[in-house]
Amino acid sequence: MRQPRGRAAQAIGASASRQDDLLAMTDQGTGEQRGVFLATASATRIERRAALVIAIASLAAFLAVVPFVRVPLVRLPAFIPSYEAALFFIDLVTAVLLFDQFARLRSLGVLVLAAGYLFDALIIIPHALTFPDAFAPTGLLGAKEQTTAWLYVFWHGGFPLFVMAYAFLRRQDADKVRGVGPAIIAAAIAVVLLVVALTLAATVGHDWLPVVIQKGDYSLLVRKGISPAVWLLTLAAMATLWHREQRVVDLWLMLVMWIWLFDIALAAVLGANRFDLGFYAGRIFGLIAASFLLATLVVEMGRMHAGAISAAASAEQRLAELARLREPDAVPLRREQTESFIRRQNIAHYR
Repeated sequence: MRQPRGRAAQAIGASASRQDDLLAMTDQGTGEQRGVFLATASATRIERRAALVIAIASLAAFLAVVPFVRVPLVRLPAFIPSYEAALFFIDLVTAVLLFDQFARLRSLGVLVLAAGYLFDALIIIPHALTFPDAFAPTGLLGAKEQTTAWLYVFWHGGFPLFVMAYAFLRRQDADKVRGVGPAIIAAAIAVVLLVVALTLAATVGHDWLPVVIQKGDYSLLVRKGISPAVWLLTLAAMATLWHREQRVVDLWLMLVMWIWLFDIALAAVLGANRFDLGFYAGRIFGLIAASFLLATLVVEMGRMHAGAISAAASAEQRLAELARLREPDAVPLRREQTESFIRRQNIAHYR
C-alpha cells in the first residue's frame, strides 16, 4: 500500500513543480510584455553596433561627395516625381505601422511620431506638384518661383519638430490616450489641415514670403540663415532622442535624423543650384534615411511575431505535459505537432 502512495506523492510533487514552472513562465512573460511592442523594445548591442557602422559609412559617403557638391549635372525634372513618389509611400507605410503601434500602446508620443511621418508623406505631394518642369513649366497649384523652395523648408523644418515632441512626450511618460480611433482621426485631420495651410502659405501667400531662390540658385537660403536653421533644428531633434537605455525606434530614428543632416547639408547648405551633384546626392541620402525606420519596423515586427508564436507553442507543450501528469492516459504532444503549429502560424516559414 505504501508504494502506490509513494508514487502518487511523486506525481503530485511533479505536478506542483510543473505548475511552479508555468507560473514562473507566466511571470516572465508579464515582465517582458514591454518588449512585445517595437515602440517600447530596448535596442540590443548588435543593433547599436549596426547603427554605428551605418552612421560611419554614411558620414564617409557624405565627406566623399562634399568636394564635388556644386558640380552641375544633367537636368532631369522627372527625377523629383519619381524620387518623391517612392518617398511618399515609404513615409505613408511607416506612419500606418506607427499608428498601429499607438493603437496597441496608446502612447501619446507614438501618436505624435506617427503624425510626423504622415506630415512628411503628405507635404511631399504639393512639393512634387509645384516643382518647376515636373508637371508644368512653373509647377501646378498656382506655384511661383519661391513656392517649391519654401515647401522644402516647411517639410524639412516641420518633421524635426514632430520628432522633438515625440522625444519630450516619451520622457514624460504621459497617461495613456483614451479613445484610440478618435485620436488617430484627430491627428490625421490636424496633419492634413497643417499641410493645406503650409501649401496655401507657399502659393497664395507667396508674395509675403522672403525671397530664397533666384533662377534656380538657392544660395539665399544660406545667406539668410534659413537652411542652416533647419539643419540645426534637425541636429537638435537627433540630440533629444539620445538616452542611455536606447529603444529600437529611438535608435533608428536617430540614424534617420543623422542622415537627414547630410541630406539638408548637400541639398540646401553646401549646394547652391538645382540639378547639381548636391541636389541629387542630398535627395538620395533622404531616401535612404526614410527607409531605415520602415525596414526596422517590418523586420522587428516579423521577428517579434515569430518569437510570440514560438513562445505560444512552448506554452502549449508545457500545458500538455502538465495535463499528462494529471491524466496519465492523455496523449502526449509530439514535437512534430509543435513544429507544424509554428510553421502554420509564422509567415517566415512560408515558401
